[in-house]
Amino acid sequence: NGEKKTYKQWFETLCVDADANQWGYYIGQCHTHDFDTQFLNNVSTDRFKHWIITKTATHLKVVCNKATVLDFNFATDSSPGEDGANIWSKRCSDLLFSTRHTSMLLLKS
Repeated sequence: NGEKKTYKQWFETLCVDADANQWGYYIGQCHTHDFDTQFLNNVSTDRFKHWIITKTATHLKVVCNKATVLDFNFATDSSPGEDGANIWSKRCSDLLFSTRHTSMLLLKS
């Protein structure tokens, strides 16, 4: 229909240092900074990564190869002045997940 979709809820990840296996992340409407200030914890060093991303009204949980790498509470973990708790508490029909290294990402629908 030619309409461009606008996402209020989005999650992005970026491998900022492959040698150190350091992964930054950005959650739309929750952060005022970019990928160099928020990092996922204990991301698997395995070449192939299986990601499970779960959104509830209060949290965004990210699991990589069976290990929780992020358990983000929208009310307490958002940057000051951001409206993450209000935006993310709403139901959504679409959630945008993107990565800047698409060759590292395999999505199964």
